[in-house]
Amino acid sequence: MNEDESLVMGGQQFVGPANADTEIELLARETQMPLELVETLYTRERARLERTARIKTYIPVLIHRHVKAMLLQQPRH
Repeated sequence: MNEDESLVMGGQQFVGPANADTEIELLARETQMPLELVETLYTRERARLERTARIKTYIPVLIHRHVKAMLLQQPRH
């Protein structure tokens, strides 16, 4: 799925954020973590929430919150 496409899951449509790359870069800067790590966690969390969230409207906010929390728990090098 590219950023302009949408998914239909469980009868509900989720439109992928047009600014996913920007969000990933923001999280990397905020947490001072490698972009590759942030992208991996973001992609994984997004897929999980798209599968399980009942209210799709809040997915972008939840992704940001969950990924940031995971990154802040990572050991620093």
